[in-house]
Amino acid sequence: MATDKWSVDDVTRQLGVTPRTLHYYEEVGLIPACARTAGGHRLYDQETIDKLTHILRLKEYLGYSLQEIRGILDAEDDIERLRMSYHSSEDQRERQVILDECAQSLDGIVRAIDDKLDRLSVMRRNFQERLDRCRQLQKESGVSEQS
Repeated sequence: MATDKWSVDDVTRQLGVTPRTLHYYEEVGLIPACARTAGGHRLYDQETIDKLTHILRLKEYLGYSLQEIRGILDAEDDIERLRMSYHSSEDQRERQVILDECAQSLDGIVRAIDDKLDRLSVMRRNFQERLDRCRQLQKESGVSEQS
């Protein structure tokens, strides 16, 4: 297991975020408290950088709020806990219950993403209709689409 640690400057350059963002995510518990140097400077491990990357993807790709991201992270933590319970159990009934819980959690995540995509699709369709009307008006008034 690697023990490499990265400074705030390293992480901000790598991920394209501000130091304040890193500090805030730690303050609100989206990422764990990080190690510190003797001088009090934050040091981030690879696991935290991976979690930050995941958070930024949820925010960028899905437009999730920090509250929504917290819900996803909590569900993923539950799934990881269930995975560990599944592998440590030999009881088939208990394993089935664990799989059912895991499926419910994953279903919730998938439904939340589908809902977000549906709302984005409606928004896109509305803007496309407005664009189509605008282009139609351009044609009718003799104005070129390239103007």
